[in-house]
Amino acid sequence: MKIAVYAISKNESQFVERFCKSAVDADLIVIADTGSTDNTVELAKEHGAVVYDICISPWRFDKARDACLSLLPRDIDICISLDLDEVLEPGWRQEIERVWRDETTRMRYKFDWGSGISFYAEKIHSRHGYHWHHPCHESLRPDPRLTEIWSHSDMLLVTHHPDPTKSRSQYLDLLKVAVQEDKDCPRNAFYYARELTYYGHHKEGIEALNRYLALPDAVWTTERCYAMRLLGKCYEELGDERSIKWYRMAVAECPETREPWMDLAMYAYRKSLWAECYGAAISALNITDKQINYTMDPMVWTERPYDLASIAAFRLGFKDQAIEFCKKALEFAPTDNRLLSNLELMNE
Repeated sequence: MKIAVYAISKNESQFVERFCKSAVDADLIVIADTGSTDNTVELAKEHGAVVYDICISPWRFDKARDACLSLLPRDIDICISLDLDEVLEPGWRQEIERVWRDETTRMRYKFDWGSGISFYAEKIHSRHGYHWHHPCHESLRPDPRLTEIWSHSDMLLVTHHPDPTKSRSQYLDLLKVAVQEDKDCPRNAFYYARELTYYGHHKEGIEALNRYLALPDAVWTTERCYAMRLLGKCYEELGDERSIKWYRMAVAECPETREPWMDLAMYAYRKSLWAECYGAAISALNITDKQINYTMDPMVWTERPYDLASIAAFRLGFKDQAIEFCKKALEFAPTDNRLLSNLELMNE
């Protein structure tokens, strides 16, 4: 099998050497550069990539990735789409060759996004029959004439090492275009609504989140739960008492995940609703299955739920439980001065 790695780039000099070295086992590395003014192109060529200069105007990610994909030779069997700040993990080629079958058209594999968040990605595909869709948060789409046949791996194949200083200012406008182009698509309707909340546009975010929830195809309960959690936060930021309604609805939507319980516990903590804070924190702790998807919040798997359970228990007069939960929290954060002070107070 011939495997090609393809990517788009612009001013990625800090990542390009690491990227190319991780993909060295590919038969071909193709990079479509979209106007770098640093030495990205020179470094990429130096480390074995074939580099093309392309122009996409007005900018959108799907057209850029399609342009790059079109540059791959027709005899390539398997294509791996990556960003320059992503790295292929050792053994990636052997794992692809192990699970890929003659009839396979696409592969699902584990992806480490960073910040403790991992999920299954789907950007390894056959050379023919696919194109990219959406100007931002673009996704692979099969041609309607193609019957997709999937292969699956639980092995971590790709790791993301993002630049925290990189601006995402263009995302909001691109997501607005995505929603205008495809009004019934829940995926980018949610991403657009979420992006509005990132920028503190709470009223617009509430409108967009409700629009997402009303879409007929918005049926993924985990993402719907996330939207309800964001509605709770938007209303809370606006000082609107409807916030607790949405926190509770998020719990009802997806009670088997920790995130909505923890949002409810944090809200109850801020409002001194100790019984609800305690119940929500305990409910979170009773969940031991960490989901592998992008909505997972790593903070709910730290000392946070034990900390909230401890404080609420103490406020409710459950001193022994408060002490035990505080000790559990300290197992995660043994040098946290506030937790140490809390434990000392509880033992008086």
